[in-house]
This record gives sequence, C-alpha cells and structure tokens, in this order.
Amino acid sequence: MEAEGNYLLVDGTGAELGKGEAKVVLAGDALEVRPRSGQYRLMPLRDIVTIANANFQVDVLMRDGRRLRLSALGRRYEDLVRELHRSRNELIMRDLLMNEKMRKPGVKAELRPFRGAEGPCEVRLYETAMVLMPLRHGLMRIRYSDIEGIESRDHVLRIALSSGELIALTMLGREKDPLWNAISDAMAELSRETQDVIRSAYPQADGCTLEAAAALLREGRAAGRWEVEEISEELWKGLEEEVRARGLAFEHSHLMARGRRDMVRIGMKRSLTGDVYIWFAVPILGDKGNAVAVEATSSDGSGRATYFFRIAPRATYPSMDEESREAMAEACMDIITAGLREINFRRQPIYLTDEQLRVEPWSKYRFSILLIPELRELRARFIGRVAHTGEEQWKAKVEELLAFNASAKDDSARWRDPEDELDPEDEN
Repeated sequence: MEAEGNYLLVDGTGAELGKGEAKVVLAGDALEVRPRSGQYRLMPLRDIVTIANANFQVDVLMRDGRRLRLSALGRRYEDLVRELHRSRNELIMRDLLMNEKMRKPGVKAELRPFRGAEGPCEVRLYETAMVLMPLRHGLMRIRYSDIEGIESRDHVLRIALSSGELIALTMLGREKDPLWNAISDAMAELSRETQDVIRSAYPQADGCTLEAAAALLREGRAAGRWEVEEISEELWKGLEEEVRARGLAFEHSHLMARGRRDMVRIGMKRSLTGDVYIWFAVPILGDKGNAVAVEATSSDGSGRATYFFRIAPRATYPSMDEESREAMAEACMDIITAGLREINFRRQPIYLTDEQLRVEPWSKYRFSILLIPELRELRARFIGRVAHTGEEQWKAKVEELLAFNASAKDDSARWRDPEDELDPEDEN
C-alpha cells in the first residue's frame, strides 16, 4: 500500500538524518520512504523493533537505533497502521517457526488488555497453537497445552492459561461458538494423541490414569520421572519400553546408565508431519558431566542425533557440590523444555553456527534467533550432537563429546563431529 505525508528520521543520538514530504510504500518485506527531495530509505520489516501509533502519528524504532516518525497521513493513517502491523506480524509468524497447518483462518475480535495489547485483533488457529494478531501490537502465540479452560459468559470468550493469565475476546458475533468449539476440538485432538501413546505404553491404564497422565504429558511439555511414577510406576516403565521399541534401545540404555536416571524427564510432541514422538532429557553429572542429553524418537522408527547442553558455566562446575549441580541440572532442563517449545522442537536453529546462518537455506533462522530469547539460551548452552550410527561408534562419540566438554574452558566452545553432515530436512 502507499500513503503520502511527512517523515522525520533521526539516529540513535537524536541527530536528524532527513525530513520533509514523502511517499511511504509498504511492499514485500520492507517499508520504503521516498522523499520528494532527499535520500531514498529502505526500512526492512525484520529490522523494526517496535511500532507505536498515537495522535495520528506512526513512530518506528529500528534495530540500529534509528527512529522514523510519519505524520500528516490523512485518511491513509489507519490503513498504514493496520497494514504495517499485519505485514510485520506475518513475517514474524515465519521467523517464529510457526510453519503449521492452519485449522481456522482469521477471526475478527476485540482483545481486552493482555500482555500489553488490546483492541482490534485477529485470531488464527493452527495445529498446536492459537495466534493472536492485534492491530497495534506484535503477535502472540498461545499453545493449546498451556490452556487450562475456556468459558463463554456475557458475550465474552474467556481463555484461562496455566500461567494464571486470562485472555478475554469480545465482539466475536456469530464466530464466538465456532471459535470456542474449534479451540476445544484442537485441544481434544492433542489429548487423544497423547492418550494413544500412553495406551500403547501401558495398555492396562484405567480411565483415571489416562486422564491424569494426559494432563501431565500435554503436548510439548516434559514430566519428571517421579511425577509420572506418582500416577503409576507401571506407566513409567511402559514409557521407557516405548522409547526403546521405537528404535532407541541402545541409546536409551546407555544414557540411563551414564546419567541420573532418577532425574530423567519425558514428554511428547506432535511432529510437522502429524505423528507423535517421545522425547526425553537426562542430566549427566560427575566430574565428566555438566551436560544434559536430549533424545527423541522419530516417525520412521529411528532417531537422528543426540543433543547435549551445558548445565553450568565450565569455570564454576568443577567446584560445585552435588546438591548445587542437581539444582542447576533441573534449571537447565526447564530452559531446554521452554526453548524447544518456543521453536516448535526444530533442531537446525540450535546447532547451526553463526557462519552457516549467513547463507541459504539457513539464513531464515537469523531473525528467529533475534526474536526468541529462549533460542539464544539454547544456542549458548549447546555443546554438540552425536548422530545415530552404529552402537559402538555412537557410544565412543558420546564419550568423546563429554570429555571435550569437561576439558573445555570457554563456554562458547562446541564439539563438532567431522563426519556429521548438515541435513537440510532435519526437522521434526
């Protein structure tokens, strides 16, 4: 779209870089400022940090500190505000790794104050999450597994989250009940998939056990061994056997023997192909530890690689007592779980180096890293990965990686297997 008005561009210190009358064009992934006299400016949407609009002015803050103010836009003001947010949100959708099948297209609503946003909003439903796209705010992704309940009262659709937050949507009109039903259906479908895996792992499970286990192991979450055993010790044994039956027998056995079996966490996740796989994390402590190993089954019955993440700073880990190491390991597994959920369990954004991110086809992840702090934390803790090959070769390389981690001094040092080739399709 195009609009005409006045512009003012300043740098991070407030020094003027340009001003005057200009045509503003929103095209592709950039905002163009075409002054009547002066320098043409191209402002990539990915470089925009915030968009503020009030008193018929639009203020844009760029990543490099520059600030652009647009004013005197006339009737095109509202159109520009709407389309600028919409275009940037669509781009962020891709950068936040939301490449999922859409279950229900945009529904118009009014959002009551939620995480700093309110007012006109579009609601979209995807396979594993709901996306809120406010007219004057960045988008927000709400996983179905984080929804505790939904109710409709006084023409308001209220969605309670496990965080204690409440999403309130109004002005839905005839779409209120269809949206409510669609969210409930998506949640029920994910719950059924989780229960199917639980039934496979523990066929004797009764209704109460199934319900409790499905709530604990909601899509993408990870439960500790003691949490599962509180529901049923037989269920935990069944889940371990299910992991081994899905092609990870020697990997699972070795990691359980090498790590803290009592601290293991396990979870389930729907893949991009629609299958449900099981993943688990086990901390490896001791003098040659300081690592959490993360493993996952896959739809073809075999895993691809075992991923390792650093628990504590390498300089301080050797002097830590066992209790402190255990606490840091629990915190590390919290971070891993949160990070994996934020990136929809993709692996490439974790292990690709900064150099690899500069070239196609992986440059798309550069902006994901800028937008997702949890991904930056995963990358900072990433030690390396060991591809699934023969049993003895895999075991030898796991020990090689752990020895490297124990001897390395720099927290940014990564272990790299020269035989491990990048797989452009390495996605779950």
